[in-house]
Amino acid sequence: MIQRISASLRLVLAAGFIATAGGTVAQQPPPTAYQAARTGGNYMHNFYLPPPSTTTPRRPAWSPDGETLAFALHGSIWRMRLGERTAYELTDNETYDSSPAWSPDGAWIAYTAETDNRTIDLMVLNVETGVSRPLKTGDHLYLDPTWSPDGSRLAYVSTEPNGYFNIFVQDMADGGAAGDPIQLTRDNDYGRSRLYFGAYDLHIEPSWSPDGSELMFIGNRGIPLGSGAVWRMPVEPFGIDRARIVLEEQTLYRTRPHWSPDGSRFVYASHRGGQYTKLYLLPADGGHPYKITFGDWDDFYPRWSPDGSRIAYITNENGLPGLRIMETVGGRLTDIVIEEKRWRGPHGRAAVTVLDGDSGKPVTARVYARASDGKSYAAEGAYHRVGRLREYFFHAPGSFILDVPTGPLTVEAMKGFEFHPASATVQIEDGKTTAVALTLRRMTDLRKKGWYSGSTHIHMNYAGDLHNTLENLMHMSEAEDQSVVNELVANKDNRMLDYQFFTGKPDALSTPDHILHVGEEYRPAFHGHVYFIGLSDFLLSPFASGYEGTAIYSLYPSNTDMLRLAGEQDAFRAYVHPYFGEADPLGGENPTLGSAKAFPVDAALGTVEALEISGAGHAVLDVWHHLLNNDINIVLTGGEDSISSMYRTAIVGQVRSYVYLGDKILSWDAWLSALRAGRTFATNGPLLEFTIDDAMPGEVIRLPKEGGAITLRGTVRSIVPLEKVTVYRNGRILKEIPLSGEGTEAVFEDEMTVRDSGWYTLQAEGAPWTHPIDDRYPLATTQSIRVYAGDDPIRNPDSARYFVRWIDRLIEMAEAHPGWRSQEEIDHVIGQFREARAIYENLAR
Repeated sequence: MIQRISASLRLVLAAGFIATAGGTVAQQPPPTAYQAARTGGNYMHNFYLPPPSTTTPRRPAWSPDGETLAFALHGSIWRMRLGERTAYELTDNETYDSSPAWSPDGAWIAYTAETDNRTIDLMVLNVETGVSRPLKTGDHLYLDPTWSPDGSRLAYVSTEPNGYFNIFVQDMADGGAAGDPIQLTRDNDYGRSRLYFGAYDLHIEPSWSPDGSELMFIGNRGIPLGSGAVWRMPVEPFGIDRARIVLEEQTLYRTRPHWSPDGSRFVYASHRGGQYTKLYLLPADGGHPYKITFGDWDDFYPRWSPDGSRIAYITNENGLPGLRIMETVGGRLTDIVIEEKRWRGPHGRAAVTVLDGDSGKPVTARVYARASDGKSYAAEGAYHRVGRLREYFFHAPGSFILDVPTGPLTVEAMKGFEFHPASATVQIEDGKTTAVALTLRRMTDLRKKGWYSGSTHIHMNYAGDLHNTLENLMHMSEAEDQSVVNELVANKDNRMLDYQFFTGKPDALSTPDHILHVGEEYRPAFHGHVYFIGLSDFLLSPFASGYEGTAIYSLYPSNTDMLRLAGEQDAFRAYVHPYFGEADPLGGENPTLGSAKAFPVDAALGTVEALEISGAGHAVLDVWHHLLNNDINIVLTGGEDSISSMYRTAIVGQVRSYVYLGDKILSWDAWLSALRAGRTFATNGPLLEFTIDDAMPGEVIRLPKEGGAITLRGTVRSIVPLEKVTVYRNGRILKEIPLSGEGTEAVFEDEMTVRDSGWYTLQAEGAPWTHPIDDRYPLATTQSIRVYAGDDPIRNPDSARYFVRWIDRLIEMAEAHPGWRSQEEIDHVIGQFREARAIYENLAR
C-alpha cells in the first residue's frame, strides 16, 4: 500500500530545521562541533572521527570466529555473516553509533555513540540480549575502542583531561569497567602551533600486541607536520615515556595500524606522498613498507581477521566507501554486498519526488531528512554530509527512497537561491511506502536576466572518504542551481590532488547550461592561499611554501612571484578564504593579519585582481572597503571552499558569484571576462540587482568636475527573511532600504546629488543561523560602481595608513620566520613588501 502526501509550502517545524515558503526563520546557533577537542579542527573531524551517518558500511570489526563482520551503517551498528547478503541491525539508539570492537569471547561489542556533533561516548553492547550500557560518558570524546587479546582490558582514546587526545586502558569485567583506567600518554606541548595540528600532541588509534603487553599507536610528539608517526609503547602508566617510533612518515589520521595476530608485522594505510591512500605491511619492529593494494582510489581502515588469513578494509574504488576483504595469501578480493537489511525496530519507506514547479518534472536538489528517532537519513547511494550549520543533508536526483523508522519524518528540499524550499512532514508506517512530492517554486529566474552563478572555489578530491568525480561535481552543482563549477587542484600537505584533470580549457563534461573548469589553488602557509583560475598551459609549482620541516619551509617564492607567473598565463588571480568573522585582522596587540597576510601587498602591486569571500563576516568586507577607498579596484568573488570528498564541509556553491553576461550565451570565456570586469555580486543567499543611472556593478560613471545628479536603483530578493539592506558609499552606510514581503524583498529608487568621487555597493544581511543558508548569516554584496567627479580619484588617507601599518606588521612577522634559506631570499621578498608599503604611503599623503 502506498500513501500519497503532497508538501504544502507552509511553516514546518522539524527537529533540526525550520522552513517556510517565503524563506526560513532564524534558529539557535549550531553546536560547536566536538567542543571538548581542543586540537585538530575540521580535518580531524573528517579524517579521524567516525562519520555519524553513512549509507555504506564503515569501521569493520571481526567476530572472534572470523565468520562475521560488525560495522557502522545508517548511524547504527550492524552485523553480517560472510557469504550471506543480509545485514542485521544491532543498535537502534538516538545516537550515531560507530567503531564497533568485538570482545575476544564474542559476548560484547564496544562502540562509539555520538550525540549530534557534540559528544562521543563509549557504549558496550551485550550481543546476546541486544542491550547496550554506557562505559564512558560525559563532555569529553571517547574513541577507538579496542579489546586486549585476552578480553580483560579495553584501550581507548579520550580528550581527557584537558581536551587533547590521549590513550587510556580500562580493566573490564562482565562488559563493564572494573576500577579506574590507567593513562598511557600525557599532554605535551610542541612549543608552537603546527600547521593544522596545533601545539599539543595527539595520541590516537591504539592497536594491541598479541601478547597484550604493548600498544601501537599514532602520535606526533616532536613532529612538525601531519598526525604523526607509528609508535610502540608498553601498557603501563605513562608508557609514552618508553615509546619508540617504528614508522616515521607524514600521516593524515587514516593510518590505523593493526598488529597481525602472530605479532610479526602490522598493516596500515598510507598515501606516501601520492594522491591515493593504499594498504601496506611493515615488520612490527620497523623496516621497509610493502604495498599490498593498488589502483587509483583509496583503501583504508584495515583489520586483520583473527587467524591472520584475511584483511577487511574500506575501499572507495566505486565512489562511495565500501567494505572489502583481501585474502593475505593469494590476494583474492571480495566485496561485501548487502542485499537485505533487517532493522531492529519497525521501519517503513518514503518515496520522495522533488519537482520543478514550472515544468512539473523531477529535478536534482539538496535534501534534509530527519526521522522519528531524531537522526538524519540519506537515500541509498547518496553521500551523507554535514554542513556549516551542523545539519545533515545529501544531494539527490529527482526521485529517491528513504528507509526510516516509523513515526514522523520531515523531508525538505532546496535548489540554490532562486527557488523557495519545500518541505513536508509525513507519518511513516511499518512495512509501508509513503509517497512524498516536494514542489520547488521559483522566486525569480536570474538566468533570463543574463546572470549566471558559480562558486570560484571547489575541491573535488582532498583525502576524504568519497572518491569524487567531475561528474559528481556537476551533479552537486546542478542540485545547487549554479551554472559554473571551478574545481581547484591543490596540495594537501606533501601530495597533489586531482592534477591530472587540468587541461587549461573547459572540461569536456561542460554543457550549454553548465560549465566545468579546472584551475589551481596555491597554498603557502604564511603569505596566504590564492587561486589561479583560467591557467592556459600548466599548473604552477611549488604548490605551497612555509611548511616546517620540509625543503619548502622558506617564504620564497613570494606570492607576488607566483601571481606574476600566473599572470603570464592570463589567469584570474585572487586571495581565498582570507579573513573570517567580524574581527579586524589588524586588530589587537599582536595582529595575526588573518589568513591572507600578503594580500594588501599584491593589491598594491597589481598582481592580484580579486579577493574571495568564503563565508559571512565583515572582516573581509572591511579590508576590501579600505582598498576601494583608494581606487584599488579589487573584485570580490564568492567561493565557499567546499572540500567535497569530505562529508563535513561547506556545501558546494553555498557562497558564489553571480556574473552578468547580458544577452551573451553562457561560455567559459564570457563568464570569466565578466567576472574579471566585476559585473558581479557575491552571495550566500540574497539576490541583488543594483544600478546607478545606466551603470551596473563593475562599471564607472564620470560626472563634471562639480559633480551632478545620479539615480540609484536596486532590487533585493531572498528565500529567507533579511534584517538589513544598505547602500554603502566609500565604506560608510549611505542609506538603509526598508524591507517588505516578510523581510524577503526590497525595491528602491533614489535620486541624489554628489560633489566628489566615490564608490557604491548594495549589501543585504540576515539574522544569524538562518536555515537553509548554510553560513553564519545571510550576506550578499555587489561589486562597486564608481562615480567620479571630473578627474578626482577616490582617496582616503586613513585607509592608506591602515595598510602601511599592516605591512609594517607583515615585515615584522616575515623577518622573524625561521625558514629562510638565504639573505638574498629575505631581501627579495621583504623588498616587495616595502615597495607596496611605499605605494600606500604615497596614497596617505
